[in-house]
Amino acid sequence: MSTREKLNTPREHILEVATHLFGEKGYTGTTMRDIASAVGVLPGSLYAHIDGKETLLTEIVDAGFDHFLATAAEIASTSAPADERLRRAIKEHVKAVADSRERTMVVLHQWRFLTGANYDAVIEKRRDYQESFERIVDDGVESGIFRPDLDRHVAVFAILGALNWVPEWFSPEGPVGAEEVGERLADTLLQGCMSHGG
Repeated sequence: MSTREKLNTPREHILEVATHLFGEKGYTGTTMRDIASAVGVLPGSLYAHIDGKETLLTEIVDAGFDHFLATAAEIASTSAPADERLRRAIKEHVKAVADSRERTMVVLHQWRFLTGANYDAVIEKRRDYQESFERIVDDGVESGIFRPDLDRHVAVFAILGALNWVPEWFSPEGPVGAEEVGERLADTLLQGCMSHGG
C-alpha cells in the first residue's frame, strides 16, 4: 500500500496530467490553469507542489531521456555483433514509444520549449543518445558488418530521425504490435547499412 500511495502523490498526479495535456495540446497550448482544472484544484494550489510549467516539462523530459539513455548505453556496450545491437536499440526505442506514446511525444518533441540550463541539459542527453548509436555504427563499419563506404553521420542521423517520428504514427491499438513494428523498422533501417547487401 505504501508503494501505491507513493505513486499516487499529488506531484505524481500533476506530472501525469501535465504529460497528457502536453501530449494532446502541446506545451505552449497548455496553461497552468488547464493543468489545475484537469487535476481538480485551484490554479494557485498547484504551486504548493510545483513551481511552474517549465519544471513539469523538465521532469517529464528528463525522466524520459534517462530511460532512453540507459537502454542505449547498455546495448552499445555489449559484445554482440553491431547489426544485432543496432536492431535491439531500434526495437527498444519502439517499445518505449509503445509503453507511453503520449509521454514519448513530449520527450522527443516538446523539449525544445525548455530554456537556459534545462535546455542545455537535454541537448547533452540527446548527444549522449546519439553517441551510443554512433558507437554501434562505428563498430559495424570497423568489423566489416556494415559497408566500408557508409557515411556514419548520415546513417545515425537517418536512424534517429526515423525513430524520433515513431510516436507520430505508431498506434498501440493498431493491427501490428510494437515488437513486429520494431522488427520491420529495423529491417528497413539496417538494409542501408549492411555490407554486401546483407
